[in-house]
Amino acid sequence: MQTLRMTDRWLQSLKPSKERNEFTDSICPGLRLRIGKRSMTWSALVRGPNGRKRIALGKYPLVSLQEARQAANEAADNARSVPVTSTDKIAIQGTVRDLFNFAIEQMRSEGAASVQQYEDYLLNRADSALNVIGLDSSGSDLPANQVTPDDVTRWLRGFHESGALTGHPRAYLSAAFGRGLSADFDPTSPIPSIRFNLTSNPVTFVGGKMKGKPRNRTLAIDELTAFWHGFSGRGVSPPMKLLFRLIICMGGVRITEIVRSEKDWFITRQKELWLALPRTKNDHAHDLPVTKAATAAYGAAIQISDPASRFLFPKHHKPDECQTLNSISQATRKWCDRQEITRFQPRDIRRTFKTLLIERNPTLNRDWIDVWHNHGRASDVARKHYDRAEYVSVKKTVADAIDDLIKDILKRKP
Repeated sequence: MQTLRMTDRWLQSLKPSKERNEFTDSICPGLRLRIGKRSMTWSALVRGPNGRKRIALGKYPLVSLQEARQAANEAADNARSVPVTSTDKIAIQGTVRDLFNFAIEQMRSEGAASVQQYEDYLLNRADSALNVIGLDSSGSDLPANQVTPDDVTRWLRGFHESGALTGHPRAYLSAAFGRGLSADFDPTSPIPSIRFNLTSNPVTFVGGKMKGKPRNRTLAIDELTAFWHGFSGRGVSPPMKLLFRLIICMGGVRITEIVRSEKDWFITRQKELWLALPRTKNDHAHDLPVTKAATAAYGAAIQISDPASRFLFPKHHKPDECQTLNSISQATRKWCDRQEITRFQPRDIRRTFKTLLIERNPTLNRDWIDVWHNHGRASDVARKHYDRAEYVSVKKTVADAIDDLIKDILKRKP
């Protein structure tokens, strides 16, 4: 079955076929057109309290596209208003707000690291999905099953017109509706007191350019030196400065591995400080010796960190939450603008260190840096044991190379 935006011109080009085909309309997701040997028939797949069913709407061209869409929408409304025939209690119709809160709480219970970004884009921001598409004209909560692809397109167009990419907000919204669909049709879960009555994910039918060009920004040694010595002043708090110092001193590990680091991830082994990451982007644990420069940055950070928080870099007013990626990206952009240098993003530091370490140490094996960055390695059981046992010396060699680079930065004057 193919999904596409049906048009009158497209319909006029169709002819009955020996093989039966069926198409779904992206504008009215419940609308189906089935093409057989002798005719083309409209139908609507609707879902009400008693389950899903198909309703015949007539044949094309006796029933036009506009009439079929109107009939499909009416059939969906009528199906939702039909009382249940069983003794089960009718579940409350879930709103967009209910859907977003459900998805976020589900993610939080799973320990998802990106739950804060989801909450911001779906609920908290002034241009959140809730504020733009989750309320009707009177300001009341809109039922989740009334959100259309047009609504989604309107929300994402706001990001595009402001110069922002639409990939992340689209993914957040799609995931929320996907969780709602799974909850509605999960036979293993208890009968819920609230249902979203979704027949499809409205984000699925929304296209457009979602990804930007791959980043290739690499800081020169002079730029990295200027950032090290000059990242301070207005808009830069001491914890933010130490956060970036730790990212740099750890040779460009993934930004999230420092921003979301917890205090008990830093452990002592044989009088040496190690960063023991319980889970990384590839879902594996990853242990790194803390470089000498990073040990100093960690010591300063632990001194000023909120003792009531488990995070090394908690939010100032919410110690039970860590700093967000948006906050550190914003601080970086502001500093670049004040210094009048080409903007870079915090994750560009990772690429910068790999480049600088290779340029400065021709004998340093590129694969060793990949080991440090936990990138591009096999994930079989034997390799996991090999990482823990044999890569210790490799990691320490890379740590020494990072410390040498930091020493050079400390000697230079911006």
